[in-house]
Amino acid sequence: MATTKGAPSKALTEADLRAVCALWTEAFPTAPDRDRYAEALARRARPDDDVLADEWIHSIVDADGNALAAARTFVRVIRVDGEPRRVLALAHVASSPRARGAGHGAAVVRLAFQRLRSGGGGDDLHESIFCSGVPAFYLKLGATQLPETLKLSYPSGAKPFHDPAMLRYALETAAPLPAGAVVDVNGDGW
Repeated sequence: MATTKGAPSKALTEADLRAVCALWTEAFPTAPDRDRYAEALARRARPDDDVLADEWIHSIVDADGNALAAARTFVRVIRVDGEPRRVLALAHVASSPRARGAGHGAAVVRLAFQRLRSGGGGDDLHESIFCSGVPAFYLKLGATQLPETLKLSYPSGAKPFHDPAMLRYALETAAPLPAGAVVDVNGDGW
């Protein structure tokens, strides 16, 4: 039996946070000395007024305490033609290589997108903007790929996104992204 959760990361038990961080380490191999659990604890320890204080972890954990799938969401500010806009960032979406094909990845993304519908802890969020190397996966879940006519802006010194496709999942209440708009995707929260 698997348990599905979506909650502020500060509310997760130590065991659940460790399981999710172990999954991220397995799914996203990096430098051998990288400690994703320590990074998650550092994010949780930030003051409440920090942007990442709004971080939520969405996960599916099996009866043995292993994370089958997980994702992070947090609030960030982008700029559309110079105007600030609060959006939901979606990051670190992963499913366990041992459990792929069972729909856990899709389930955890749907759970993450529910944060838009629920108000996400008092947030008035209408859209999620994120990047991915596998856009077809998100298109099946209702996201749209941002058109080439949008001009993505990276302020001086900002780290450009690693994944090539920019995507958007929006509620009907979301303001449109005008054709040809300049979108500064590296606003507050990165």
